[in-house]
Amino acid sequence: MKKQDLVSKIVRIIFGVMMVGSGIGMIILGGFPIEYENVSANQFMIAMVDTGYFVLFLALVKIVCGIAFITNRFLPLALVIFMPVSINMVMFHIFLEPVTGVGAYMILAMNVFLMVKNIESYRPLLKMR
Repeated sequence: MKKQDLVSKIVRIIFGVMMVGSGIGMIILGGFPIEYENVSANQFMIAMVDTGYFVLFLALVKIVCGIAFITNRFLPLALVIFMPVSINMVMFHIFLEPVTGVGAYMILAMNVFLMVKNIESYRPLLKMR
């Protein structure tokens, strides 16, 4: 196995385990496990919990995409589905909690890295017709 392929596999599995673990944690805890110092950040999180559906929906997206990352099945699709989640996590931290955003920045970096490694899967989508 090439060194580049090994790095991709390691990133993919770490990413998948993080997402499955995070999704299961959200279901078990019934929400987001972190309380932020920024009042607006906490209000935002409380509003998402108060919708009654968002936490479960996000948790399921994380679990399904995480399983796809770990098993390497439907990987390009799972990466596309998860990209808006990754971007939203980063935007939340940039605007409301920059100091606590390291995990979100890493998640976006892993998502982008794996999409670039699978760029051939996206070429047909990016063709002009």
